[in-house]
Amino acid sequence: MSQKKILANDGIDPAGKKLLEQAGFEVHTDKVKQEELAGYVQTHHIGVLTVRSATQVRKELIDTCSGLKIIGRGGVGMDNIDVEYARSKGKHVLNTPAASSHSVAELVMAHLYSMVRSLAQSNREMAAGAGTSFEGLKKRYS
Repeated sequence: MSQKKILANDGIDPAGKKLLEQAGFEVHTDKVKQEELAGYVQTHHIGVLTVRSATQVRKELIDTCSGLKIIGRGGVGMDNIDVEYARSKGKHVLNTPAASSHSVAELVMAHLYSMVRSLAQSNREMAAGAGTSFEGLKKRYS
């Protein structure tokens, strides 16, 4: 029953793996090289392939791995998957479009704070002039 076998080729969080296993899935976390992927999927009867950005799921892989039913992308874009072709072959293709929204928002806020407070520049200048002009730099960046 290949639908119960998942290859998380580009990794998976241990908590996610545990949840899938508790739901009855067999989760493979081997990092399979691109050129060996088709053989691995066929040999291990993988029904679900999850990838991030490192693994390419192109026409050749889709054609070779007829037992593959679902292709999942952990992330927003799906440039590394031939989505329309896979769907035309009856494969379900999905991604996680909002998965990184909080992280991106946090990063934007961190960069804004860093820019407003001149953190990069002050860090360089304070490290370079700590022995001679620390008081002046401290006052300028406080």
